[in-house]
Amino acid sequence: MTTLLPATPFQRPIARPFKTRNLVPASSFGPRNVKIIAPQKSKKGITAGCALFDDGSPCYEVPLLSEWPQLLKLSARSRDFLLGLAIHACLVKSGFGDDPFKGNNIVEFYSKLGRMDLARKVFDEMLVRNTITWTSLIKGYFDNEDRAGMLEAVVKMHKLGENFNEHTCSVILQACSSQGDRILGEQIQGFVVKYGFEENVFVSTSLISMYSRSGHLSEAEKIYRSVPGKDVRCFNFMILEYGNGGCGEKAMEVFVDMFYADLRPNDYTFTNAISMCNENLGADEGRQLHGLAIKFGFVDEMSVGNAIISMYGKHGMVEEVETVFSAMNHRNLITWTALISSYIRNGLYQQAFDAFFVFRGRGVNCDSNLFSTILNGCLEWQNLELGAQLHVLVTKLGYLHDPEVVAVLIELYAKCGNMQLAKVMVSTNISTTTFNAFLTAYMDKCGADDGDPLVLFSQLLSDGYKPDSVSFSRLFSLSATQPSLVSGKTLHTCAIKTGYEKDVSVANSMITMYAKCGNLDDAHQIFKEINGHDLVSWNALISGYGLHGRGQKALLLFEQMKAEGFTPDEITLLAILQACSYSGLWEDGIYFFSSMESKYGIQPSVEHYSCMIDLLGHAGYLSEAVDIINKSNLSHSPLLWRTLVNVCKLHGDMNIGRLASKNLLDLSPEEAGSYILVSNMYAGKGMLPEAARVRTIMNDLNLHKEAGVSWIEIDNKFHHFVASGKDHPQVKEIYLRLDSLTNEMRWNSDGITDINLLGIPAAKYEEYQSSILQN
Repeated sequence: MTTLLPATPFQRPIARPFKTRNLVPASSFGPRNVKIIAPQKSKKGITAGCALFDDGSPCYEVPLLSEWPQLLKLSARSRDFLLGLAIHACLVKSGFGDDPFKGNNIVEFYSKLGRMDLARKVFDEMLVRNTITWTSLIKGYFDNEDRAGMLEAVVKMHKLGENFNEHTCSVILQACSSQGDRILGEQIQGFVVKYGFEENVFVSTSLISMYSRSGHLSEAEKIYRSVPGKDVRCFNFMILEYGNGGCGEKAMEVFVDMFYADLRPNDYTFTNAISMCNENLGADEGRQLHGLAIKFGFVDEMSVGNAIISMYGKHGMVEEVETVFSAMNHRNLITWTALISSYIRNGLYQQAFDAFFVFRGRGVNCDSNLFSTILNGCLEWQNLELGAQLHVLVTKLGYLHDPEVVAVLIELYAKCGNMQLAKVMVSTNISTTTFNAFLTAYMDKCGADDGDPLVLFSQLLSDGYKPDSVSFSRLFSLSATQPSLVSGKTLHTCAIKTGYEKDVSVANSMITMYAKCGNLDDAHQIFKEINGHDLVSWNALISGYGLHGRGQKALLLFEQMKAEGFTPDEITLLAILQACSYSGLWEDGIYFFSSMESKYGIQPSVEHYSCMIDLLGHAGYLSEAVDIINKSNLSHSPLLWRTLVNVCKLHGDMNIGRLASKNLLDLSPEEAGSYILVSNMYAGKGMLPEAARVRTIMNDLNLHKEAGVSWIEIDNKFHHFVASGKDHPQVKEIYLRLDSLTNEMRWNSDGITDINLLGIPAAKYEEYQSSILQN
C-alpha cells in the first residue's frame, strides 16, 4: 500500500505539546523518522504521547493494537490533525495488509476532522473493505454535509453487492431526515425490511425521524406503532417528533403510553415533553410535567431545569422562572440564557441586562446564542447605547463573524434608524443570514433612502455572494413595493441563473411583483410554470387581477382554485372582496362576505369588514355600511370608520361623514392621519372653516404626519417626490409644466373657468390650486 500522507507537514519542524516517555528531540519528521509513544494512562483518562526522532534507526515503535485506536480517537476529539497524521504514518509503515480495522479507523479520523479528501484516498487504497468501511465513509460524507459524495458512496456500495447493516441504514436514514429526502429514505426502508432491521431501535427511530421531518407524520406514527418492545428511547423520540410537528396532544398521549408500558421516564423524556409545552401545549400541562419531574427526581437535572425555565418564560410566568432558577443546584450557560430570554420575552429588559452582567461577572464565557438573545433584548427595547456596548464586547470576544449575532446587530441598527451602519455590517459580514436580516430590516423601514438593497445585492453578486430562496423572496417583495418592473426583471434573471425560479416561495413572490407592477400576463405565465403551486400562488394571482380591476377574472380563478381541491383561507377571501370592490361587483361581494362563516368556516376580520364597507360605500349604500359596522363586534376599530370617512368624502354625504369622523377621532385621537383625512373630507365639500378647525385641533395636539412619498422610474433611475417638497433638481421645470397643464384644464369650451364645479369659493381657488400642485 502506498503512503497517502501529504508531504508538506513532514517537511518542517514540529513542536509537540505532549508529555511523553523517552522523548528524543527531532528536527524534522516524515514517514521514515516517526515514532509513536504508547498512550499513558491517568486518573482523568488517556494522555497521548508522540515523539519524533531522527537517529537513523530502521525500527518503528508501534503502539499495541489495544492502545492506538484510543489514541486516534483522542486526536479526533481534540482535533489534533498532526497527531492523527503521525499515527497514520506509523500504521502505514507497519502495513495495513488485509486488515480493514486499521483503515476503518483512519477513514473515521479524517472524516471527523472534515478531511474527506484524505478519508476517500485512504478508502480507495484499502485492499480489503467491509460494511463498516463503507458505513464510515458514508457517515463522513453525511457529517460533512456532502450529499453528492454520500449518494455516490451509497449507490456504489449497493452495486458492488456489499451488505447493509443496521448502522448503515441508520446513518443513511439520518441523512435523509436532515435533508428531507423521502424518496431515498423509502428506498432504504426497503433494505430495512429485506434484512429484518425493523425491530432495531436505532433504525426505527431514524425511519420515524425521516418521515416526520419530510412532512409525513402519519407514516412516522405507523412505524412507531409497529415497533415491538419499544424502549424509553423510542418513546422519547416520538415525543420529540410530535412536538416538532406541532402535535402536542399526541405527544402527551405517547408520554402517558410510556407509563402503561411499565417504563420509567428519564431526563430526556421530561426535557422533550416540557419543551413541547413551550409552543404546543399550555401552562397547565407544563405545571403537571414539572410536578412529575419533581416526583421522579429529575428536577435537579440541568436539562430538565432549563426546559422548565423556558416553558414558564414563554407563558409569561416570570415568578415561577425565578423560583426554579434559584432552586437549581447547578447552572450552565443554557440556564442563564433561558433566564435572560424569559425576561426579554416578557418585556423586563432591565432585569435581563442585570442578569447578563451578573453572569459576565462570574467569568463564564458567553456563546453566540446568548449574545443573540441579549442583543434581541436591545432590539426590542430599542436601546442603541447598550447595543453599541455589546457590539464592542462581541467584537472583543470574537463573535462578530457569527452570522446570527451579526444579523441581530443589523436589525438593531436599522430599527434604531442607522441604515447606513446596517449596510456596512452586512457588506463586511456577508452571508445569507446577514443579508436576509438586512432585507427584513429594510422592508420594515419602508424603503428608506440610505441603503438600497437592490444596489447592494448587485454589488454582493459581483463579489461572489450566493443568495438563497429567502433572499429572492424578500427582494421580489421589496421590488413589488416600489414597484420597479426593470429591477424585478433583473432579479428574475438572477433567479433563473441560480436555479431558484422553480422554488415555489420565490415564484409566488415573482407573481406578486409582476402583478403589482401591472404585468398580469407575466404573472400568470409564472403561475402556469410552477410545479406544484400552492394556496399562496393562487392568492397572489387572484389578488393581482383584483387590484387591477379585473374582478371577473379573479372570480374565475377562484372557481378554478376550488376545482383543483384548494380550500380558500382568510387571505383568499380578502382578495376576492377587494376584487369585487375595485370592479364594482357589489352583489358578488355581498354574497361572498355573507357566506364566509357558513360556507368556509372563516370568521370575518376587521380587514374583511373594511373591504365590505368600501364596496357598499362605492355603490352608494352608506347607510347599509353603517349598519354593518354597528352590528359587528368590531365597531371599536378605527379602520372601519376611516374607510367610511373615505367613501363619504367620495359621495359628499356629510350626515354620515360627521358620524364617521366623530367615531374615528374618538378612537384614534393621537393619530395625525385621521385628522388629515377628516379635514380633507370637509375641504372636498368646500367646508373650509370645518377643515381648518380640524387642522387646528391637530396642531394643538402637536401631531404631525409623515409626508407622503411617491416615485417614478425613468431610464432605470428612481425620482422621489415628497408632498409639498421642492428638493428635486428639476423642480422648476416640473412646476412650470404642471402650471401649463392646469391652465389647459381650467378653461371650458367657452373659455371661462368653472370653479363652481369644484365647490370651492373663488377667493380660495388659487390657494387650493397651489396645494394640489404641491401634492
